[in-house]
Amino acid sequence: MPPRSGGEVVARVPVKAGKNDPPWKTAADAVVYLLLRLVWALARAVPLGALRRGLEEIAAMIGRLDRRHRRVIDGNLSLAFPEWDEKRRERAVTAAFRNWGRIAAEVIHADEFTGPRMPAEMAELRREVERLAAGGRGVLVVTAHLANFELLARVCGRATGRRIWVFHRPLKNRFADRFLSRQRAAANVMSLGRGLDVREALRALERGEVVAAPLDQNQPRGHGVFVDFFGVPACTSTMLARLSVASGAAVLPVFAQWRGDALGIMIGSAIEPPPGVARRGAERATALRDLTRRYTAEIEAAVRRSPEQWNWAHRRWKTRPEGE
Repeated sequence: MPPRSGGEVVARVPVKAGKNDPPWKTAADAVVYLLLRLVWALARAVPLGALRRGLEEIAAMIGRLDRRHRRVIDGNLSLAFPEWDEKRRERAVTAAFRNWGRIAAEVIHADEFTGPRMPAEMAELRREVERLAAGGRGVLVVTAHLANFELLARVCGRATGRRIWVFHRPLKNRFADRFLSRQRAAANVMSLGRGLDVREALRALERGEVVAAPLDQNQPRGHGVFVDFFGVPACTSTMLARLSVASGAAVLPVFAQWRGDALGIMIGSAIEPPPGVARRGAERATALRDLTRRYTAEIEAAVRRSPEQWNWAHRRWKTRPEGE
């Protein structure tokens, strides 16, 4: 365990997933996808409340058998909340599994989150996005895998009337990935991968659109900088900071939060990039690190407000600094 420290909406596939797969893999993926669509259709016929309760119970049962992920979740909780006793951590471990069942149910019924089910903070979010986008520079959003992060993007895409481009890791099953991309596109949410898609993100900002990125994922050594997350250095992508500096767009912290059966939104204060950052050198590196540190602090604050709603199964502190 690491030590603690002080135009037209078109569905896009982020990467060419499965392009070089052998025929047997393609066939297997197709079968799995068809089964997924069948289950999806059957689940759609079940009312949201009943489906949510049922999938939460199924996820909890799976969690009792999944010792590997239970160990990861418990280890992460021990690291982030050393003051919690075993009983408190156990409740959070169980909640972490139940969350996946709830996420699945709500995504299946995503089109129902309109009108009375729209988050109460949506009007505030819409005003803030309009204010930040008024200068024609677009809006960047830092978010995290907190509560129903997938549903958050779709609800915001419908409510703001602006395209929201989100950096996603593609699913391994290319058929399922395309299906998910189409579902997102129907809600004004477009998928971005990595590499050349950074240029697409900059073009979206130039058009006054929204680009969002979950910044709570571990990065391999050399692909990020170490900033504290719950007092422990965590390797974090500087992509959002680089986009902000390059475009001049502010970064708005936006996070999902469950409040009983309702979906809420936590909105932070916009973080502006410093002016005149050099294109390279120590000054630029310092600016990118400082911005990334501030984004990560916003994520930590949001997780602390609803600790049982974050994805603790992810090995956030896997990459360690040199010599540790």
